[in-house]
Amino acid sequence: MSNDSTMTPVTASTENRNLPSTAVTVTGLPSMGKAYPDGVEIHYQPYTFGEVKSFSQSQGKMTMSKRIDQILSGIHIVGMEKDELTFFDFIYISLLRRLTTMNAIEFTLSVGCPNCGAPVRHQFSWEGLVFDDLPAPKLPIIVDICGRQDVKFMPLTLGQYKTLSRLGLEEDEVAIAAMTSSIEFKEAQTLFHGALGEDAALLGEIDKLLFHDLKPAQATCKACDTPFLAALDDEASIITPFRKSDSAAGSRIRFGD
Repeated sequence: MSNDSTMTPVTASTENRNLPSTAVTVTGLPSMGKAYPDGVEIHYQPYTFGEVKSFSQSQGKMTMSKRIDQILSGIHIVGMEKDELTFFDFIYISLLRRLTTMNAIEFTLSVGCPNCGAPVRHQFSWEGLVFDDLPAPKLPIIVDICGRQDVKFMPLTLGQYKTLSRLGLEEDEVAIAAMTSSIEFKEAQTLFHGALGEDAALLGEIDKLLFHDLKPAQATCKACDTPFLAALDDEASIITPFRKSDSAAGSRIRFGD
């Protein structure tokens, strides 16, 4: 599914009158809103000049939690707390904030080749933002697993990710599964770590049913001719404007009297 209808400008009739005039309404999300209460509205705004400078100056010095909070400052939600966003929806919206800030139609993704390390440039447009819909038809997912009945699973939320990050477990698949289950975290960690046979297969299937990230772009390294998938939402990659829109700031600059 592409995000053709992802961005709709917020009009004066918007229910939340406190939104910035630059706010954009998100009408399409990787999660399809399945994890949220009815009536939730999500809006975001481009980065300000000051925010861009702040991010640039603090590169490599900011904790993950602080970085998330800075990104969240430009995301406005009506109907639930920001930490209730699924982690993948948050990553997607944070990318939209970056792209909207550039005021461009097309973009260049610059990444390192995983084979030889050479820099690779890949061009894409808004239509290139394609994501996997959340496969689970309804939430929560309910299973009997590891000797427990009716265990419920939901997508990883941003708040849960922040907790895992503070524990240094944000990349630990067992910890992620435990955090997203209805079983107490430490107990679930122990149960899932020792899962065997059908239980292990079930955990893998649940992970697939909750996955809803952006699809990576197909790129090819010119230096070694290696094809690979480049993640558009990877903070390590650099995205810059490829062709400015007609309203680019350069057309408004004048010199002399």
